[in-house]
Amino acid sequence: MSCGKESNTLTNQMVSATFSQLISCILSENDSSFLSSLYKCFTDSLRILGGPSTLPAQFQNNVIEATKVQLQALADKRKVRAGRSRAEIEDDKEDLALIEEIEDFALEDMAKLLAMFDSHHSLLIAISSVRDLGLGLNAWDSEDDGGEGQ
Repeated sequence: MSCGKESNTLTNQMVSATFSQLISCILSENDSSFLSSLYKCFTDSLRILGGPSTLPAQFQNNVIEATKVQLQALADKRKVRAGRSRAEIEDDKEDLALIEEIEDFALEDMAKLLAMFDSHHSLLIAISSVRDLGLGLNAWDSEDDGGEGQ
């Protein structure tokens, strides 16, 4: 996008194809770290083009719908983890903390994109709610950092 814009070779078809592909990938992505990268790419591409006002409404609507799907998927994953027994959580604490941290990055990148559209977008509350569904394992780790295992 950046090279095309700087060289005046960026066409509407290129922009449409890029955003269509990004939205399609966002909609179907299961890996939270890659999902975060997709949202960052979408946001960066939007900035290169001059902001949300340059994005056709269909793409804004489609990425919002894809975000709703991803938020539901992340909420479902977090609810399943929260339903695990304390012993299971304790056994997998480090792995679960990493998974939640990666999901939090994806949620943060979703929020950045939505805030570009509208700083009071209703899905920003949903993102906060999904974040709150986490087990809070990273907070536990900071309490346990008394030198154990280091």
